[in-house]
Amino acid sequence: MRHRVILTTVLATAAVGCFAAVVVPAADAGEWMQVSCENPDQSPAPNEGWSGSAGGGIEDGSNNSVNCAPGSPMFALLSTAAAAPVGAGETIQYTPPAGSTLTGGTINVTLAADGWGQDASGTAVLYTPNYAYDASDVFFQCAAQLTPCANGTNDFTGNLTLPAGRGGDLYLSASCGGTAGQYCNAGGSNGAWSLVQLWWADLLLTNTSSPAATGFGGSLLSPGAHGTADLAFTATDPNGPGVYTITIDIDGNPAYHGTANTNQGLCAPVATDPTTGALMFDSQQPCPQTETEDIPIDTTTLADGQHDLKVIVTDAAQNSSTVLDQTITTQNRTTVSGLLPSPSATSAVPAYSLALSATTKRVTHGASRIYPRSALRLSGTVQKPGGTNAPGVPVSLWAQPASGGAFREIAHTMTDASGTWRLTAPRGPSRTIRIVAGTDATAARAAREIGFRETVMPVLTLHVATPGRGRIVFTGELEIGPLSHPLPLVLLQTRGPDGWEVVGSPVRADSTGHFRYVYRSSPLTLGRSFQFRATTPQTADWQDASSPEESAVVH
Repeated sequence: MRHRVILTTVLATAAVGCFAAVVVPAADAGEWMQVSCENPDQSPAPNEGWSGSAGGGIEDGSNNSVNCAPGSPMFALLSTAAAAPVGAGETIQYTPPAGSTLTGGTINVTLAADGWGQDASGTAVLYTPNYAYDASDVFFQCAAQLTPCANGTNDFTGNLTLPAGRGGDLYLSASCGGTAGQYCNAGGSNGAWSLVQLWWADLLLTNTSSPAATGFGGSLLSPGAHGTADLAFTATDPNGPGVYTITIDIDGNPAYHGTANTNQGLCAPVATDPTTGALMFDSQQPCPQTETEDIPIDTTTLADGQHDLKVIVTDAAQNSSTVLDQTITTQNRTTVSGLLPSPSATSAVPAYSLALSATTKRVTHGASRIYPRSALRLSGTVQKPGGTNAPGVPVSLWAQPASGGAFREIAHTMTDASGTWRLTAPRGPSRTIRIVAGTDATAARAAREIGFRETVMPVLTLHVATPGRGRIVFTGELEIGPLSHPLPLVLLQTRGPDGWEVVGSPVRADSTGHFRYVYRSSPLTLGRSFQFRATTPQTADWQDASSPEESAVVH
């Protein structure tokens, strides 16, 4: 079991997570840490980057293995089953990921060197950066009858600090050394007379990759951005440990900060190293080196006008780059009257007057509803100049999307013998509706009209499944029509101590409104119950919406 203070996430999220109240130093930019075999919380870690080899006349019974788990180390051994000649050895080797350099860290090992013979000795040796028996590569060894370990015996168990700044690979070798032609005799215990075991490793790596981004677009960059606008781009971290966080600042204030893609949980740190402050990951490529982002930004809290936009990309080694710095403009306070075309009366459009029924008046005074109830039944009368009801007069409904654009006709009818009309506006998103009467009358060409705005909220559903191994599967549906382009985003959230927090990346609904997202959570969440919900941001076409809460136990 490890004995040290660590900083761990309770649930890895794309926004601010829940952390133990432990102060750790800030990491130097360019440092990150890979964990092998066992995480600081004693949960399993993989063995990426490790390999085994043998050479020099190995006899039966000797072996190596890089398979490991908490309480089950990887190993290399020369066996008591047969003596091996000088130069024989079993070795396990760690090779850093491309682009990163091994510069330090801590390993927990067991070393034993018990076999010996005339001018030969069993050895357990640790090397870096090269597999070479010299003073610049050997940094710790145990050797029977020759050089004892630092504790005065031929055996050692405990933590060792790797030499700083050497680079190269790390080698742990059980071997027989001495005069050529001699043999180390069997005589050890536990089936081995020379043995190295690696229980866990925290390997400090340096990487100087500079994150970058290309292909910026989205409505946030358009003049007069309004509502929830999106910012799309491709972030990259060539030869680095991957894109970890995106920060979007507007006028120096954070509008977004998070890990947009947790890479199925690999991009969520398992801890923070208390000595260096480096983020600790289980994978040699924890975060994606290329990540396409489409991030929603709420502009309604900003004053109309110009703003300074900055986008900062930070990788898993905490290298940061400002990849965009430009001015944007927002416009959220345009009046309703400014959105409505001004009708122009002509001699071809008689000046009919419209009257609404009492029920329709109530509807149009507070036209705010969920999508399944957005279809409106409207009725009223048409009167001629002078106040008499007018039979046989065309009446039509016209709608303009709340995001702007042209009016289009959505329903029409004729007044009956009493001058009464009835129409149904089909279901739709938020919109401005105009009722006009008269032959050839349109929303923009009517002597008189009645107009009102209908505000619509989508219906959002969520189902959460936890099939095992920390996976959380979110599925659901966003019910609204027509869907916007690009297709709408759905944000997944869990309830934390400070409120709702984003889980993973925003997921885009498909053309039918359905969505599915698989998130791999931290091992610390296993067996715990969480509350989840789905939300969709407000857009120009509909209000924001949330699904009912869903409880789930992570397995």
